Amino acid sequence: MHIPEQDFSYIINGSKDDYFVHYINWLDRIQLREEFAEAEMIQNEAHKYANNQEIKVKILEENFETLNYNNEWLELHSQERLTRQYTDYRVLELTAKACHQILNDEEVTEIGDFLFGIELWLEYSLGILALNAWQLPYSLVYAIISDINLHEKEYKGKLIYRRRIVQTAGRCAMTLISRGETQKASALLSMVHHYAEALDTHVQGLYRFAWAYLDYRNGKIEGQKEMLRVIALFDFLEVPISRDFAQKYYNRHVLNLEES
Repeated sequence: MHIPEQDFSYIINGSKDDYFVHYINWLDRIQLREEFAEAEMIQNEAHKYANNQEIKVKILEENFETLNYNNEWLELHSQERLTRQYTDYRVLELTAKACHQILNDEEVTEIGDFLFGIELWLEYSLGILALNAWQLPYSLVYAIISDINLHEKEYKGKLIYRRRIVQTAGRCAMTLISRGETQKASALLSMVHHYAEALDTHVQGLYRFAWAYLDYRNGKIEGQKEMLRVIALFDFLEVPISRDFAQKYYNRHVLNLEES
């Protein structure tokens, strides 16, 4: 079973280092605000740490016979832990890049390999999933959410988990909708409907916005009106980051389409 180092530490110790979760939450805000300079700064920082961990792994591999470990298990455990740490930093680097650039095919595959096979989704890995959902293949996102639904009880009672699951489906769906793949988008949004209850205003509003965008692209005039209602609601509730994101998305994908 593949478990990221960040989530592995949480399982073993019952607590977690805030480093990775802090950066995931920061990138969440960066992505919405399109603060590209900050995303690039985090990308460069994570790249530096990933390289450092990769060097440590190589040193361990080359010198394991002279490191005086008490047993083979300790050497193997150290190597696995360093490898997981490298992977966490590398994936954080790619996630930061995805906030301001389109990932190439190899990088998308790298993210997919990281996510594929995770059986216990915790805050860090769900955050990575949600932030990259814009660029991930539909088949991967569909398979992951289907798997999560099989273990619904483990996630439904925790707000942050439900939040990330809904974000994942919503963000992937909006990419699909913009490409005209509305049936796939509808399938994803329907799959997470039961997680969307009693969420925070931001995620619940964006989930509603995604459904409205889907209706609009399916030719329903009410969809466009609903998108505007969501923007007005964000404004009324004083959630500027959500309002600005939704307004920019509306301008690009509705107004520009209407004018062209």
